[in-house]
Amino acid sequence: MQLDKTQIAIRERGLLELFDLSLLVIKRYMGRIVITTAAMAIPFTLINIAILSNLRPDLPTEVTSAQYGMLMVILIFLEAPLATSLVTLMLGDVMFHDEPSWRRMLSAPFSLIPRMFWLVALLRGVVPGMGMVFLCTLDDGEAWGFLLFLLVAYAMVLRGVRPFLGEIILLERNPFYANDANTMTVGRRSAALHNPNFGDMVIRAMASTFSVPLACAICINIWALRGYLFGQWAWDWVMLDLLLPTSLWMVAAYMAVTRFLSYLDLRIRREGWEVELVVRAEANRWKGATV
Repeated sequence: MQLDKTQIAIRERGLLELFDLSLLVIKRYMGRIVITTAAMAIPFTLINIAILSNLRPDLPTEVTSAQYGMLMVILIFLEAPLATSLVTLMLGDVMFHDEPSWRRMLSAPFSLIPRMFWLVALLRGVVPGMGMVFLCTLDDGEAWGFLLFLLVAYAMVLRGVRPFLGEIILLERNPFYANDANTMTVGRRSAALHNPNFGDMVIRAMASTFSVPLACAICINIWALRGYLFGQWAWDWVMLDLLLPTSLWMVAAYMAVTRFLSYLDLRIRREGWEVELVVRAEANRWKGATV
């Protein structure tokens, strides 16, 4: 591994460049991104179908289909940062290696599971959201809709101002807590990276909202293509359980790549990461030469 010879050029980029670069990265690593996304997306989709099972007997009536589809969208929105964690690990591995390795990529994540579960699955509303969605499907579940709305709003704000928590956990691998006040824990690292760049985080969050019309466009095109080819225009279980989640996970994978590149860009802009990599690479060479 040579820190100063990365697969993606280390330099500052604008937002539009990052979105464009994301497409190039997806093109180059299409197979690996599809595999890592599917490995998490398929189990989550099956769980979502089970959560929404109370609504299935009434499909495909218009009201129930709309409720089913909306709750599926909310579930995938909440789950996306956790479900795309393997994509982040894969990109972190291919960044510094000419030949990506599944074994190397998966060598450390098991020790990171408790941190991801507590900080992302619980505190960022994934597990509570899944529970609230299930309660919304019950006969008297309307009252939970408002709480679910508040949870989604909370998740949106938290992702907007601190979007790179997953990258910090998975790539920097700081400890969850430490008795030493000088030790860089996940919380301290997140505050150090995000707090001084609050305005930048808000702008990036506003720019990322383009994923909403992108998801709508993909979903509508899939629905129209299915209708024209097979004459199936109803929002039945095939559309709601298969095609709708597929279109949403495609956008989630793209945004995961963009988020990873934005994380790198922020470190370059604010921390001079490209200089750090060169210095560390030279230090490794000197260390190897003196051994």
